[in-house]
Amino acid sequence: MSKVDKLYTLIFSEISLGVVLPILIGVLILAFPTVIYDLLATVKINFPEYIWEGVEVPLQYILTIGTAQGILTCAVPIMLGLTWNRWAGGASGFLLSLLYTLSIAAYYSPYEGAFVPTADWLGLIVSGMLAGYIAGSLMTRSRMRGSDNFKSMLVASIIAAAVATIFTTLTYMWFAPMFLMGAIYWDAVGLAWFTYVAIYGVWCIFAAIGAKISTWFR
Repeated sequence: MSKVDKLYTLIFSEISLGVVLPILIGVLILAFPTVIYDLLATVKINFPEYIWEGVEVPLQYILTIGTAQGILTCAVPIMLGLTWNRWAGGASGFLLSLLYTLSIAAYYSPYEGAFVPTADWLGLIVSGMLAGYIAGSLMTRSRMRGSDNFKSMLVASIIAAAVATIFTTLTYMWFAPMFLMGAIYWDAVGLAWFTYVAIYGVWCIFAAIGAKISTWFR
């Protein structure tokens, strides 16, 4: 057996996939709101001056809390919708988005006023449910037409994520405290759209890739 074959066997062994990989993912999840969050606080990236007056890119939020949001409210529901059906996608989207909202409330609970239970969080839960359901519905229609390739998955995933992005962003701008207090500026609106498009846009692509890979092991 060559070195490449030995490496392949090691990576895809039952111990690696069943024990090592879950442990690594668990450590990574704990690292995101702690070590990685603090590390990203030192990284400053700004837009050019002609874009929203050179506002800073919320890299720290996108790559930590945004990652959790993208996985739970977008990637997993869409992937289940693509690989299983619309009911699995919609139900998982609702439950995971609800769990994400509760976890954020618990995370910010030591900081007074950091988490306000307004209707924009309800929009987030609804968007996760819609993302999974729409992805499953579109994929079912594609399969009925005889198309089960990656392109169909990607199109369904992008459309579902676009709907989720619209629901999440609009309800945030309609009900979030900062906007209710009159802080509606074009830079704030533009930054909100940029943040959620970046989160949902990236993770919907990962969902389509994951759904395609899962078909190899059916």
